[in-house]
Amino acid sequence: MALAACRSTAPLQIRRMPDPTRPPIAGPALTPAQLEAAREAVAAAEGGEVSKGEESLRLLPAGHPVRALAGLELRFLRGEDVLAEAKALATANPGYGSAWGLVVLAARREGDERAALAAARTASGLQPNAGWGRVATELESAVVDRLVAQGNALLRSGDAAGALSRAREALQTGPGAVDGRFLAVRALLALRDTRGAAELVPGLPDTAEGLELKGNVAQALGQWDLALEFYTRLPGDSPHRCELIAGARRRLRLSDAPPYLTHALAARPLRRAGLAAIIAWEVPALAADAARAVPVFEDVVQLQERRDIVTVARAGVIPGDAIARRFGPKRVVGARELAATLDRLATVLRRPAPRWCGAAARGCLQLPETVDGEAAAALVRRVAGEGGDPCAQR
Repeated sequence: MALAACRSTAPLQIRRMPDPTRPPIAGPALTPAQLEAAREAVAAAEGGEVSKGEESLRLLPAGHPVRALAGLELRFLRGEDVLAEAKALATANPGYGSAWGLVVLAARREGDERAALAAARTASGLQPNAGWGRVATELESAVVDRLVAQGNALLRSGDAAGALSRAREALQTGPGAVDGRFLAVRALLALRDTRGAAELVPGLPDTAEGLELKGNVAQALGQWDLALEFYTRLPGDSPHRCELIAGARRRLRLSDAPPYLTHALAARPLRRAGLAAIIAWEVPALAADAARAVPVFEDVVQLQERRDIVTVARAGVIPGDAIARRFGPKRVVGARELAATLDRLATVLRRPAPRWCGAAARGCLQLPETVDGEAAAALVRRVAGEGGDPCAQR
């Protein structure tokens, strides 16, 4: 019977709500009985006895911050929206930790995660051992995740400016948010702000995603040697690793290419001299097969591409007119001539003959209606591919 009596008189414990008497509190000092009455009021309301809690609060001085907070907590437990009043109380008493704690709970229930996060950070500073730091971390993660998800959706829809705005909000919320930094860099690249993207690169991790994005930024800056370094550090199972490496290697070579080759790659339509230059550059091994005797083509003597023209002619890939001693360097390359040229290239390189699309064949190569330099170069690479590891240096 004595044990039962002790249990019946034991003070109620607050389990879910901020303890209005937990230091630091605000207002004039209260007596131990008044502090206990405030705790009992909230604990009773947690147990569903809100009326009993209201009776206990009458022991506290009217207008006291502790009584005001406990009263708001009772109303919160009754299901009322007390967010505005809780904010006002906390703002009026900025050093009252538990008042900020109620703002956290009220804001979360109303779906205002940002207000909850700000309040949780304040409460954590005032009450380091009350668990508000963990709550702030959870809220920060939730806010950042939501902003990044919104930003990624905007970026996919083509709204890079909107995506960048969300990324900046995410980084303001959580300066160490890696996903927010990823989004910001992608948005800046989409906006062609390479300098802005480069400023964020030092904060990117050396993960697969981070390395690829660093390579993308270097690529946008034209630093192909640095882009290649980042791409080669990607894990072997990273999607597009080989394509990224091959592309960076090619562009690195292209950075040292003669101007006439750059002109040929940008040409639309492409002419025979440009096609010869592209083939000689894309397939440097072709020089070893350039053993046929050809006449001196009188119409190429003054051209910068003359050495490449002689190489492809001696290899039997692009023949000239041996009788007239002319190559026709300025003649526009049509789709049919391009196909015939690539057929001969495959034969010289002892590669399988290309299958051209026509009857919806699977795995076929599509000829462009108008042959331009980039399209021709891509087909040359496909026909001349050596198989094996596409990441290997050719």
